[in-house]
Amino acid sequence: MKTLRPLQLGAFLFAALLASLLAVVLPNSAAPLQAAVEDHSRAADAVLSPAEPIVRPEPESGSSHAQVTQSPDRAALTALYNATDGENWRNNTNWMSDKPLGEWHGVTTDAQGRVTELVLGLNNLTGPIPPELGNLTNLRSLSLAFNNLTGPIPPELGNLTNLTSLWISGNGLTGPIPPELGNLTNLTILNLSYNEDLDAGEIPDWLSGFANLTGLGLVSTNRIGTIPSSLGTLANLDSLELRGNRLTGPIPPELGNLANLTRLWLSENNLTGPIPSELGNLGNLDFLVLSRNNLTGPIPAELRNLSGLWRLDLSDNNLAGPMPSSLTEMKSLTVFHFGNTGLCIPADAAFQTWLDVRPEVDTRDAVCAALPSTGDVAVSPGLVLALGVAGGSLLILSGAVALGARRFRGAAHVARR
Repeated sequence: MKTLRPLQLGAFLFAALLASLLAVVLPNSAAPLQAAVEDHSRAADAVLSPAEPIVRPEPESGSSHAQVTQSPDRAALTALYNATDGENWRNNTNWMSDKPLGEWHGVTTDAQGRVTELVLGLNNLTGPIPPELGNLTNLRSLSLAFNNLTGPIPPELGNLTNLTSLWISGNGLTGPIPPELGNLTNLTILNLSYNEDLDAGEIPDWLSGFANLTGLGLVSTNRIGTIPSSLGTLANLDSLELRGNRLTGPIPPELGNLANLTRLWLSENNLTGPIPSELGNLGNLDFLVLSRNNLTGPIPAELRNLSGLWRLDLSDNNLAGPMPSSLTEMKSLTVFHFGNTGLCIPADAAFQTWLDVRPEVDTRDAVCAALPSTGDVAVSPGLVLALGVAGGSLLILSGAVALGARRFRGAAHVARR
C-alpha cells in the first residue's frame, strides 16, 4: 500500500468521512462518491508526489569529493601517502584533508592548483615510491631525500619533463637507474646518492644530454666502469660527486673543461693513472678530493692555478715524488691531505713557510732528501748517510734533522736520480 503524505492523508480522510455521511443519508450516492474520493486522492498524489526525484545540491568545488574525482594531482599525492605510511610521517599536516593541496605539508601549487613542488625530505616516508607520482606533470621540484624508501625507482618519473631538481638520495632504493630518467633534460640537479643497493651499473651515458645540469650526485650508488669523458661537456656543472663507488680507469682529462666546477669528489674508487694536468684549468674549484684510489705519478705543477682551492685531498694513493714548489701559489688552501702516499715535502724555506700556515696538514715529516751530485758520500753524522749509489738508486737514511726552527723525524726514502 502506498504511504500517504500528511496533506494527502488529510484530504483522503475528509473525503472518506463525507462519503460515509452521505452514504447514510443518500444510499444510492455511495458508489459515485467513493469514485470521486479515489479520483481526488490520485490527483493529490500526482501534485504532491512528482515523478522526477528530488535533486540534492552537488558538493562545493572546494570539497574533497569534487577534487578526488577531478584532480589527478590529488590522486597522485594520495597514492604517495598510502604507499609510504603517511600516518607515521614526521609531518603530515593537512594531508588527506579537504584543504587545497597547496596547504598540505611540503606541497606547493601554481595558480591553477597544480602541484609544482613536492618537498618531503627527512620525513620518515617508508615504503616504495608509487608510480602515480609520474602524473604530477607540472612538477618542477621533487625531494624525497633521506627517508626509508625502498623498491625500484619508478620509470614513470621520466614523465616529469618539467622537473628541474630531483633529490631521492639517502634511501634504500633497489634495481637499476631507469633509462626513462634520460627524458628529464630540464634537470639542473640530479642527486641519487647513498642508495647503496641499486643494481651495479655504469654511469648513464644519457647524462651528457643534460645541458642545464649544475649538480650531479651519484655517491655510493654501486657505479662501475669508467668515468665517461662525455661528462666534460656539461659546461654548467658546479658539483660532481662520484665517490664511494667501484669506478675504474683514469680520470678523464675532459673534466678539465668544466670551467664552472667548484666541487670534484672522486674518492673511494679504483681509479688509476696520473692526476690529469688539465684539472689545473678548473680555476673556480674549492674542493678537489681524489683520496683512496690507485693514482700514480707526481702532483702536476698545473694545480698551482687553483688559487681558490680550499681543500686538496690526495691521501691513500700511489703518488710519488716531491711536491711541486709552485703549490705555494695556492694561497687559499686550508686542508691538505697527502698521507699514505710516496709524496715528499720540498726542503726549501719558502715551501716550509707556506706549509706552516696551512691549518690542517696530514704530516710534515716526509721531507725530500737532497741527493748528492756524484758517487758515494758521507755527510756529517746525525744528518744523512748516503749508501749504495748503484744503478741510479740512492737509499737515504735520515736522522733527526733541524731545518730552520723546525724539527723533523727521520724516515727512510728511496730517491732516484
